[in-house]
Formats: sequence, C-alpha cells, structure tokens
Amino acid sequence: MVVVTAAYPRFLLQLMSTNTILVVGGNGIIGRNATDYLQSTGNWNVLVTSASELDYDTPAQYVQLNLLDNQAVVQQAEQLREVTHVLYAAYIEGKTLAAQTHVNLDLLRNLVVGLEQVAPNFQHLTFIQGGKAYGVHLGRYKTPALETDPRHFPPNFYYSQEDFLREHSAGKSWTWTAVRPDIVVGFAVGNPMNLANLIAVYASLCKELHVPFRFPGSLKAYDVLVNVTDATLLAKGMEYVSTRPECSQEIYNVTNGDVFRWSQLWPRFAEYFGVAYAEPITFPLQDYMADKAELWQHMVEKHGLKSHTLDELVQWPFGDFIFNVEADAFFDVNKLRRAGFHEMHVDSFESFRNQFEQLKAEKIIP
Repeated sequence: MVVVTAAYPRFLLQLMSTNTILVVGGNGIIGRNATDYLQSTGNWNVLVTSASELDYDTPAQYVQLNLLDNQAVVQQAEQLREVTHVLYAAYIEGKTLAAQTHVNLDLLRNLVVGLEQVAPNFQHLTFIQGGKAYGVHLGRYKTPALETDPRHFPPNFYYSQEDFLREHSAGKSWTWTAVRPDIVVGFAVGNPMNLANLIAVYASLCKELHVPFRFPGSLKAYDVLVNVTDATLLAKGMEYVSTRPECSQEIYNVTNGDVFRWSQLWPRFAEYFGVAYAEPITFPLQDYMADKAELWQHMVEKHGLKSHTLDELVQWPFGDFIFNVEADAFFDVNKLRRAGFHEMHVDSFESFRNQFEQLKAEKIIP
C-alpha cells in the first residue's frame, strides 16, 4: 500500500499510477538499480531496454532495442506506445572524443525521434550527465561544482545531447531534465566501471594472498575530499525530477550529500573485509592485477562463487584514475534540495557496505 505523504502527494501518485516509464541502459549500474527501485514502488509500469539481453531477473518488461538503428523504436512500436517517461542511462565508448560524441548523440536522437512517432503520451525524459560535464576527466576542476559552471572546451557528448534536447523539445509536448551524479555506488555485474566491485575484489584478493589492504593511489589523492552517489538515491532523484514540471529543462547535481577522504574510509573497508590494513603504497592496479585471473578463478572454485572473470567484474584502469585524483572533487547539491528533494543525506560508507553485502549475498565475492 502506498501512503500519501508530503514527499508523494496524491496528485503525483495518481499521475504515476497511470504512467509507463522506460529505463534505457538497463544492464548498466544506473539502469539496473533504477529498474529495481521503480519496480519496487509499485507506482509505475516499468519497461527496461538494452542492446543485449538483461543479465539479471526483473519483473519489469524487457524490450530489446539497438538504438544505433534509427528504426529500432518504430519496430517496437507495439511495446513502446504507452511510454510516458524515460530514464536515459545508455552509453557507448568511442575510440576518439569526436566518435564518442557522435555515437552517443545518435543513440539519444534515435530514441527521442522514435518515441515522438510511436508514443503519443510521451511527456518527459530524464538523462544522465555526470562529472565529465565539469571536466573531471581532464584533471582539477572548481569545487564545489555548480550546475551553472561554464563548459570546458568541446567535444563532450553530454553537451551535444543537452543541446539536442533543448533545441528539439522546443514547442513540443514533452520536456527533459539532466541529472549529474558523481561516482555511482550500486550493484551491477558485467559493468566493470563499478567502484564498489573494484574495492571488494581488490580486498578479497588481498585477503586470499595474506597481504595488507593498501590504498593503491597517490598519497595526495588519499587525503582529498570526494563524494559519491548511491544508485538507489540516484533513482529516487531521477523519479523526482521526472514528475515535477518545475524541474523541466533544468540540470541537477545528485550525490549522497556528504564528503569524505579515502584515508577515512580505507581502514574501515579493511575492517569490514577482515583483512589487515597498512599505509598506502602507490602502484598501478592495471599492471599488478594483470596476472591475477587464474587466482580469481581458483577463488571462484574454492568459495563456490558465481563464475565471473575478473574482466567482467572490474576495470582496473578505472581504479587507477579514481585513486589518483589529487584535487578535491565534489558537487554542490543545494539546487535539487531547493527544488524539494530532501533525501541527499546518505552515509557514503554505508552505501559501499550495502553493495559489499549484496556482492556477498549474490556469491560474487567470498
């Protein structure tokens, strides 16, 4: 039973009870957790799509869409005609910045143009941007990052997608909102750019090898201020802005609401995993994990884990990047709070611990 509260007034519950939401990018960390959250509310008819079959079970209706094909949406018209809202979290890597921008703009354009043709009640699209909008991939950026901060020198596919939506939605019956999480902490397998997975697998390897669990990044990075975004919190925020007309054509940062230093969490991670903690030593994970595939396979058999390779669980260069950021990296989230979303008060250690618990429960790690 859903209770009418200030957070979910009666008009919103009535709105959602008749609406169909399409989650695009359902195999990713954002899409998977959004699908689980939206399905759990009972307030939506949830559709989920990806280019390949989902790698998890869900009561949501799966729709296979290859958005590289500009006719894909039209070809699935029967399944998509009731769509009213979209949570868009699809992404394809590109060999160059220009190629990355081109392909990701095509994905979004093909979806939107297709829905305009087949979904007469299409109302709103919420899409993911992220730290790259502030230039986190380029190095130091102004903190706390504000939604009004100027763009960096292009190309950036977030900018191209945003510009397309601004221009293409003008005068239309549908609108959009962008949300900017920082590093997303959530459960997903087969999505190797997942920091919780990386930390958990690294700690498990340390325990198996009887070596201390050390922070592998730079000493400076160990003490900078950072923030993360819990995947379920992000899903709640995306739902919130999707259903508030005043949030249309706006951009909102979404994080847990706290900041921390890796030096504060690393000893707690070690304690959680039951592995010895020692002071940081800087070493490239990508190089030192290159020979650990066989060890992981041994651990899978020894502990009765699900049969995933290291490459399916972790992308070590991602960790090398995150753990060597040597300037403060965090966002201001007051704009979304002023818009009435008051759930950004999550303890980031608890976000990580919740994911570690799920990884254990799902037999991904020992």
